[in-house]
Amino acid sequence: MELIIDLDNIQDASKKKFLLSTLEFLGVKFKTSDKPQTLEEYNEDIEAGNAEIEAGDFISAEDLKREAAKW
Repeated sequence: MELIIDLDNIQDASKKKFLLSTLEFLGVKFKTSDKPQTLEEYNEDIEAGNAEIEAGDFISAEDLKREAAKW
C-alpha cells in the first residue's frame, strides 16, 4: 500500500518537512502531489526556519531518534 499526500494542503513548511522525514524514517512508501515553490515562498520558508533556529525551536536528529524509539 502506498500513501498519496497532497502537500499543497499543508501550509506550514516545517510540518511538510516533518511529515515527509517521519514517513521516510519509518520506511512508509508515499507519493506526493506538490506544486513548485515560488522564490518568494522559498525565501519566506528560509526566514521562518532561521527564526525558529534562533529561538531554539528545533529538535536534533538524536533527540528525534530517541523520541521515535518510544513509539
